[in-house]
Amino acid sequence: MATDIIDNDFSHHVFLSDIICETHPVPLSQVQIELTITVTFNFRCFDRVPVLSLPVSRQETVTFDLLTLWEDRDQVRRILAPALASVRLGADTPWHGMMVDKIIRRALVISDWTLGKGFNCKVLPLDSLIETSVLVSGGTIEFLMGMRALAESAAEFERNNHGMVAAQESSVKEMLTRVRVEDGGDEDCTVCLEAMEAGSYAAQMPCSHMFHAECIGKWLKLSHYCPVCRFQMPH
Repeated sequence: MATDIIDNDFSHHVFLSDIICETHPVPLSQVQIELTITVTFNFRCFDRVPVLSLPVSRQETVTFDLLTLWEDRDQVRRILAPALASVRLGADTPWHGMMVDKIIRRALVISDWTLGKGFNCKVLPLDSLIETSVLVSGGTIEFLMGMRALAESAAEFERNNHGMVAAQESSVKEMLTRVRVEDGGDEDCTVCLEAMEAGSYAAQMPCSHMFHAECIGKWLKLSHYCPVCRFQMPH
């Protein structure tokens, strides 16, 4: 999905979460850094009065060794890259290098401070909170609001099922078709809201809507309706 990005504001904070101390000393070779990256995109429209605003958050957790942090910064960068990419802050974003460097610097300072205080920890839990404001068109933000509502509905179904009836397992196997995502298709899976990459394979329902196979498989265990058009599968 394309957005009309006009300007961006950006903030990034890295800090130590609550730590659990062990009763006995922990060898440095066993100490892990557990980093939870939370990014919030505050989408605001530039062509609508009153102004619409929509926060969208993504989260990823990644773990690496304390000794790797001390001895091989390049390896830490290689570990952080896919984690940041998974929250839509890949190497092509303006702040990628700055974020990685800040995480490494803060992790070094925090680990030195923690060990200097004599804390015996197997895991040093760090939080990386990233927030950016993105100006988009009113049409884009309305689309995003619709997609978030769909995602929240899917999550709600997963929590309590709302009395929905699952699709018949045999019909799912028979009626879902494995199809290749074509170049230029610009397809998004409307269950998880993630893009389906060109050249990958997706699951297509009889109504022609496509999804990640894992996503639609979980959905149809909760509901026999297509999440887009409410086409009914046997149940």
